[in-house]
Amino acid sequence: DEFVSHLANLGIEFPCDEKIVTSGNPLADPLHIDGLKIGNRFCILPMEGWDGTRDGKPTDLTRRRWHNFGLSGAKLMWGGEAVAVRSDGRANPNQLMISAENLADIESLRLELSKAHRAKFGMDDDLVVGLQLTHSGRYARPNQKSVSEPRTVQRNPALDARLGIDDGAALFSDDELQELVNDFIDAAVLAQQAGFQFVDIKHCHGYLGHELLSGVDRAGQFGGSFENRTRFLRDIVEGIHSRAPGLMIGVRLSVFDFLPFQPGADRIGVADPLGDQRFAFGSDVSGCEVDLSEPSKFMELLKSLGIKLVCTTAGSPYYNPHIQRPAYFPPSDGYKPPEDPLVGVARQLRATAEL
Repeated sequence: DEFVSHLANLGIEFPCDEKIVTSGNPLADPLHIDGLKIGNRFCILPMEGWDGTRDGKPTDLTRRRWHNFGLSGAKLMWGGEAVAVRSDGRANPNQLMISAENLADIESLRLELSKAHRAKFGMDDDLVVGLQLTHSGRYARPNQKSVSEPRTVQRNPALDARLGIDDGAALFSDDELQELVNDFIDAAVLAQQAGFQFVDIKHCHGYLGHELLSGVDRAGQFGGSFENRTRFLRDIVEGIHSRAPGLMIGVRLSVFDFLPFQPGADRIGVADPLGDQRFAFGSDVSGCEVDLSEPSKFMELLKSLGIKLVCTTAGSPYYNPHIQRPAYFPPSDGYKPPEDPLVGVARQLRATAEL
């Protein structure tokens, strides 16, 4: 009752049951997608441990995490964690990387997860395990955790200033992006060889795929129009269908974004005055409210491409974490939330429901 009253005082819609259903719970119902059975509605989202080796292989800590994923009872493993498709796309020097040299080690994570799941639950034929493929783009730090080595797809005054970017040297050319498309396709082929049932082409949290969606100022075939801004994904999907037939594809998407935020008075977050709402995919003209017009078009595109696995998130941990991971306590180098975190939770629920 107190919780419902608190929600009412905040003026947000946040439906909840009075009693927790302990038998016949809909979260226990299976899902069926293209011949695959996902045994229940619980999902492990991709979260890096920053504990791989310098050459992108898992360590015992990585394996322990994937082992525990298997013990969890969740039936959908959304990538386990973000795996870079090549060295310069790593967000930190200990991020996993998929390559021919690393393939057996990456496969061992899936095998360990499935083994642990079978040991506890007696079967794994309703367990679906994917691998999230990524290039960190603007937020790449492949060699030293303290040294940023950004590769961007457009200039962004607010974010360029934060990363010390003062010219176009970090920008990907169209030819370089086409090479990266091929790297994603190669990585998907390897993931299929390692037994993963789907790959996620990451489009969230300010990383390269997400930044391309707001590349309205970018010239050439990967920027400007909606068609051009989604060419990267479409070319990857076409290549995967050609070279890895039968491999399912998912997309983890920041379904809306806001302007970058920064600490204001009393460290409470305020919009960065250098921010430009045009670069906030899924925002309105203010840059601080949701507009799902383009995200809806993107969802229709996914549907037309046969992509049925979509994982919704929002914003970025780097520049507006209060909309991405609503919390009372901010990151140590961040800002205090400008709203009750439940407002942010409700915003994500509402956007997901509408899409």
